Amino acid sequence: MTDTQDDPIALLEAGHQRLREQFAAYRELSALGAAAARRQTLAEQACLALTIQSKLEEELVYPRLRESAPGDLQIDAIEDEHACARELMCQVLVMDPAHEHYDATVGALADYVERHTRREAELVFPRLRRCAGAPAGLAQLLRERRRELEAVPEALREDALASTMAA
Repeated sequence: MTDTQDDPIALLEAGHQRLREQFAAYRELSALGAAAARRQTLAEQACLALTIQSKLEEELVYPRLRESAPGDLQIDAIEDEHACARELMCQVLVMDPAHEHYDATVGALADYVERHTRREAELVFPRLRRCAGAPAGLAQLLRERRRELEAVPEALREDALASTMAA
């Protein structure tokens, strides 16, 4: 295994990079005037990747940070941003890709995710590096949980829609 595979921050950063690439590919398709169905497929893939990344952070990263620094309101604020992203994601998932605002909604989601991932790099990752025992086993847990989540994409789509509708 490489150092990157043992580094939870590198794994999280790789997930962020995949999201950037997917949204960039969407924007390229949109700029080229690609068919609505092609754009929708790519947007849904980006939403699935975002759901997986969010679940990894919410289930494995944020709780660990809260244990090491109880009352850290910045971690709460970062996690609250996931709810806003889920709301935008839900709009994308239920909107007709031929709708005049579809591309703008996907673009808003992409911009929001970009700002959020920058904030995580600035606020979360340094805390995770300082967190006692953070790297110990976390990378393996992240890899294993990602595999589990990737195995059930339709359930994740339904989960994303249901969690947003309930909010």
